Amino acid sequence: MPEDILMAIGVGVDMFDCVAPTRMARTGTLFTSQGKINIRSEKYKKDFSTPDPECDCYTCKNFSRAYLRHLFNADEISAYILSTIHNLYFYHKLTEGARRAIEEGKFEQYKRQWLERLSVAVG
Repeated sequence: MPEDILMAIGVGVDMFDCVAPTRMARTGTLFTSQGKINIRSEKYKKDFSTPDPECDCYTCKNFSRAYLRHLFNADEISAYILSTIHNLYFYHKLTEGARRAIEEGKFEQYKRQWLERLSVAVG
């Protein structure tokens, strides 16, 4: 999970092999800047907003929450692909930000801000 990655970075771990982004994508769980969402939820049926307004991955730039939900409900392979693209991009940006924060001597602040954001369950 993203919070585990941040905690590990905080104690010096600098290399990861993580299946969470793809495994969670297969279940319809997307990591977002506001916490995790389960895109299969009924509440996204008519939600035409981007999965994560702060993300500029291919999925977020081109597809809505409602459409991703539809793809999952139709058991379309593209649902898994698009969700995986998003989750991998999210993890990449999270660790890229952590690296930058370390270089600037602001990692603890970065980690604290993200842990607060990730603790908010939005779906």
